[in-house]
Amino acid sequence: MNNNKKNSLIELFKNRELLFGFALLVIFFSVMSDSFFSTSNITNILLTTSIGGVLSLGLTLVMITGDFDLSFASAIGLINIFILVLLNQGFSLWLVFLFAIVAGIVWAGINGILVVKLGMHAFVATIATWTVCKGIIYWISGGATYYGDYPKSLSIIGRGTIGIIPISSIIFLIITIMIILLANYSKFGRRMYAVGNNSEAAEYVGINSKKTRMIAFLLEGSLIGFAAIILASKLCSGPASGGDGFQMNVIASAFLGATVFRPGLVNIGGSILGIFLLSVIENGLIMLNVHFYFKYIIQGLIIIAAVAFISLRSKKKNEGPPVI
Repeated sequence: MNNNKKNSLIELFKNRELLFGFALLVIFFSVMSDSFFSTSNITNILLTTSIGGVLSLGLTLVMITGDFDLSFASAIGLINIFILVLLNQGFSLWLVFLFAIVAGIVWAGINGILVVKLGMHAFVATIATWTVCKGIIYWISGGATYYGDYPKSLSIIGRGTIGIIPISSIIFLIITIMIILLANYSKFGRRMYAVGNNSEAAEYVGINSKKTRMIAFLLEGSLIGFAAIILASKLCSGPASGGDGFQMNVIASAFLGATVFRPGLVNIGGSILGIFLLSVIENGLIMLNVHFYFKYIIQGLIIIAAVAFISLRSKKKNEGPPVI
């Protein structure tokens, strides 16, 4: 076992609070509800996690380089409607899926131009694009859910299963493996972390920080496209609020993930664990008939706790601001 793998295992056990928290939640909900471990509920958790998980991977890539994106939720909602409109016009399913990925890349490219090329603050730029995107959604849909006549094959990705494993979860797993290899075991991944830690120092050693940040946005865009495909396949409709439900879960998972594996740093492994933990919380609360608004309270508290943990750790070690 090489040193990198040894260090990864050591860090995993040193920073195990999130893992223990996840295990305790699973035990708690399984005791409180007999159907928590039912086949249908496990499938439901996996279905929910696959869309948020793909979005979380994309956001994490952008955050690793020190940027941020608030527009991804509205972007997935808009691309979902585009998919349905094009299918309703008779376009080929696979051609429409290709369009969805390209549309995601184009959308993220616009964010990248505003943030990287024009130097706008990421929060300001992506709040603006989020607002524009919401306006386009309401313009197309009239504020109502978009319906149409779609091929039956549309629902295979979002609703189909192999045994109890949803096809969308298999897609999520494949994408996760690819992104982990990219972020943690490639030259480009090391460049992303270097830019996120200190862009000036990265430039000094020959890394093109603007190019690295731009590529991270474009990669996020492709993942938004994949997530939109899964969403369209799952819903087979285009609600005006189609992507809104994922926004806080995905953002919370990225911040929560920065408390484990590489504490203080946004990282892929932590974000994946974070999205599963949040999906289990949401599912468990529903099974216990807890009022829906508690989900938002918990999401907010989790973000506060995660950011506080990262900030306190940075101060304790006399480090600079956390890379989030």
